[in-house]
Amino acid sequence: MSAREYGYVRPAADVQMVGRGGRGAYAGRNADNLWERVRRGPSLGIRHHARVDRMAAGMATNPTYLTDLNRRARPYLHLIVEELERARMPTALALLPEIESRYNPRAISPKAASGMWQFMPYTGRQMGLTQNGSYDGRNDILASTRGAIRYLRELNAEMGGDWALTLASYNCGPARVRRAMRANGTRDFWSLTTLPAETRNYVPKLLAVLELVDSPERYGQRLPKLPNAPALEVVYANTPMSLTEIARHSGVSVAQLRALNPGLKLGRTPAAGPHRVLVPVGKGDDLRKALSKAGKLGRPSIADSSLARSGNS
Repeated sequence: MSAREYGYVRPAADVQMVGRGGRGAYAGRNADNLWERVRRGPSLGIRHHARVDRMAAGMATNPTYLTDLNRRARPYLHLIVEELERARMPTALALLPEIESRYNPRAISPKAASGMWQFMPYTGRQMGLTQNGSYDGRNDILASTRGAIRYLRELNAEMGGDWALTLASYNCGPARVRRAMRANGTRDFWSLTTLPAETRNYVPKLLAVLELVDSPERYGQRLPKLPNAPALEVVYANTPMSLTEIARHSGVSVAQLRALNPGLKLGRTPAAGPHRVLVPVGKGDDLRKALSKAGKLGRPSIADSSLARSGNS
């Protein structure tokens, strides 16, 4: 399978990231709390605005907001942070699926956007996410994350490295952001009054979630710890495999496999691939042994080489 199909982009050698408060890009990598890794990663560098404070205060009126966020993000956050760090991207972007879909890989919008990262069909295809009768890469947790990273990088380059404009472009499209900049005579996101209301709220909403994650006590919230360890691992085959077969060899229920692999529309990997599945961490070895015994064990693509070395996602 081509690297493009997975939406993978090789990290650019010239990207330099600086963490919040001058901390290094990977200062939180060895923390025991995954949320600390998000907090201490590279910054978006967006100028603070009072709208963020108001948005955060509104979110904090729900006393269980961060507890609920923790539950929603728990299965996927480590995978997303790993992919962002590998691409040398701000770790705050790991919170974007909360704004897009509340971390629901099966989410569908009224406008036909789908998946955790809410890709429209055309944009998904442009980012290498295959969509056909048996597979939708927009719902594939790993593939869509890589596709989102690719798209965000392209938008960030187009917007001159400005992450506020990048995120606005992700929401409403770069053409609309450029029109707003021309109409308002500025590149300052906070001054683009002609953007759609949804987009004007989109950026402060993400920053508000980040503010709550950064300082939960300030808002009377509690953010439970998340282990800084993989929750999922990826297993590869060299031929199509059904979720029933995977369940038999891994000890994971078909229902759970469907939940972790929502891109597989027919309950099996498509004939043309990708022939890989996500399983809960610790459940991959038995499946790999069974696949190896049957001569069906596959090898990771170039895009997945680092996952292969670590044995997990």
